[in-house]
Amino acid sequence: MSLELTLDPTEQVRFLNRVSRLVRRLAKKTHFTTKEVEVCLLIYYKLLKDDETNQQYISRVQFGMVFDMVFGISDSVIVGRIYTALDKGATTHVTMETWVQTLSLFLRGTLEEKIKHCYKVYDIVGEKMIRREHMMVLLKDCFIKHHEEEIEETIKDMIDIILRRMDVDRDGAISFDDYRQTVYKYPELMECFGQALPDRSHVYAFSRTFLERVAEF
Repeated sequence: MSLELTLDPTEQVRFLNRVSRLVRRLAKKTHFTTKEVEVCLLIYYKLLKDDETNQQYISRVQFGMVFDMVFGISDSVIVGRIYTALDKGATTHVTMETWVQTLSLFLRGTLEEKIKHCYKVYDIVGEKMIRREHMMVLLKDCFIKHHEEEIEETIKDMIDIILRRMDVDRDGAISFDDYRQTVYKYPELMECFGQALPDRSHVYAFSRTFLERVAEF
């Protein structure tokens, strides 16, 4: 997906004036400078203009295209869970604020922010407890389905291993505190239940293009 932001200069100024308060607010809430927030919002505005339906917000479908083409996350189930974690999944559109906060998390998020995000993605019933049956659902999506019985046994073995490592209080489920403690000790386990963040290569590629746009702006 191109980050080509060609706009009429007058239109660009008009748009940035319209969102100036939002820019200042998001510069305080995210890891971006004011100029970087403006470029994030210009990308959003360009996506909006490129959508022939003339909506007020970019749609979740467009958001999914960004995940696929920019961040290399194409599985619709995973994208749906990520979106739910980012914005509670209650709407069919993506606001400017959610857009900028998502880019901030993906490009510059702290370990703590990423831990909270990943746990929300994995907490598929929203009870702040990942139980064995939830792990079965999450891990099944990580496997290519060949022989159902073989995969199920493999997943059960994996769950036993994960619980031994992550179930700190030994109650048979993974609470947020269990997960957080384990990931701080073993960061490689942060995405143990499937992809919840873009990989480093996609983050690096997008960051370079994004920062080039900031420098030009």
